[in-house]
Amino acid sequence: MKRFLSTVSSFFASRAFFIAVMVFFVTEAVWIAVSALYPMAFDEDFHLGIIKIYATHWSPFLTQHPAGADAFGAITRDPSYLYHYLMSFPYRLLTTLFDSETTRIIILRLINVALFAYALVLFRRLLLRITRSRGFAHVAIAIFALIPIVPQLAAHINYDNLLMVLMAWACLLVTDVHRQFNAGRFDLRKLCALLVVCLFASVVKYAFLPIFVAIIIFVLYDAYANFKNWRGLKRPLAINWAVLSVRTKLGLLGVLLLGGGLFFQRFGINTITYHTPIPSCDQVLSIDHCSAYGPWNRDYLLAQSKGDVNENPIAYSGAWLKGLWWRLFFAINSPTREYANYPPLPFPAATAIGLAVLMFLTLVFFFKRVFKGQPLLIFCGTVVLVYCSTLWLEDYAMFRETGQPVAINGRYLIPVLLLMAALGWKSITLAFAKLDIMRYRSLLALVVLLLFLQGGGVFTFIMRSDSSWYWPNNNTVLRMNDTARNILDPFIIQGSKQTKTTL
Repeated sequence: MKRFLSTVSSFFASRAFFIAVMVFFVTEAVWIAVSALYPMAFDEDFHLGIIKIYATHWSPFLTQHPAGADAFGAITRDPSYLYHYLMSFPYRLLTTLFDSETTRIIILRLINVALFAYALVLFRRLLLRITRSRGFAHVAIAIFALIPIVPQLAAHINYDNLLMVLMAWACLLVTDVHRQFNAGRFDLRKLCALLVVCLFASVVKYAFLPIFVAIIIFVLYDAYANFKNWRGLKRPLAINWAVLSVRTKLGLLGVLLLGGGLFFQRFGINTITYHTPIPSCDQVLSIDHCSAYGPWNRDYLLAQSKGDVNENPIAYSGAWLKGLWWRLFFAINSPTREYANYPPLPFPAATAIGLAVLMFLTLVFFFKRVFKGQPLLIFCGTVVLVYCSTLWLEDYAMFRETGQPVAINGRYLIPVLLLMAALGWKSITLAFAKLDIMRYRSLLALVVLLLFLQGGGVFTFIMRSDSSWYWPNNNTVLRMNDTARNILDPFIIQGSKQTKTTL
């Protein structure tokens, strides 16, 4: 048994295993990208529509609301715009190379797959710095890749894919800054890089703002903890500034002005003009214009017809957690089937609940020991706490306004799931050490992986989909998915296939 566990542990820690995980992830995401009918459920038509608008403008700043753009809301003041502007350039090129819109969409999807795959490479480096365990980093990414919504999101034309890259990059820069602080040094280049990446990430998707706040909180805490007081920062700061060349100083100033300008043009001007960094559509446009914008119109109509509802936050929290779990593991069709929801496959979804409960209980029980002398785990905890609290508050506010649990989407957790995994790894490790069963950690990881393979990842898409999910008149895609379904069917327990349509 010891030899078997040692072999399993060595395999998980090997470079070959990580390469296999990455090949699997790219394969599953590409499978969905070339199979799924446009638009996929996660606002793909919304994102491509805005990309097309920016493809007719050279500036990222739209001076007036474009004609025919009501379906995209108040895009002139939308803070989440950098992804669309950047993606407009490959789209311009694709329009000159290909007449087929389907070809353009698939290539844009593949670019998004590449972005997400690169983010996983960066997250591996981050997890290694936080936990110093290759085995954990590789297994965590493998399980992450087997959450059904992860490859599906990666296959979308969607700003979350660029956000994942910037999220991982920002967290890596935090570890660099921490290492410099810990050595009593101050690296202005790293700090400026961190600030600029955070500024860029915020205008890719405004949901990064709470993470930005968490990063600021941690960096200030870390600086104070290592230099004892703010006066202690003066000398290393002066030394570092003095050794920088004029060219470097000008470069740092230039990128700060660029990032700050992009950030201020939306968040700053929005705050000045509308007294909020993220104005609602009807603060910028008329109700008639906003009625064409699906999310706003849905919430507006629900608010108009709202009756008496139980607004108890504890009851809501239970529904919120269930909704997040469901929408991480479910399958969802395109608008052709009115976004029909298909239930999660039983084994991956149930295993996720068990693993989450184990991580939560061990984290509560070993709370002090998890974070004692572990500043990078404190950083993970800060990000997870601030981000998830903000997400809950925003969703609960919408629930109180509309009377319905709208916008509860598991994919919103994706940016912080691997940080949660790092916290869970540490707490479970402490629990296993307490029980003197450390050698069984690799067995637990193996069992969890095998259970997730019972329908996780792209397998959920394959087992739940039918011809209405795929590109029309494409026999190759149809045969590819039918063949895979027939092969997998005897080995995967599917449970209920009953559908339902949800908000």
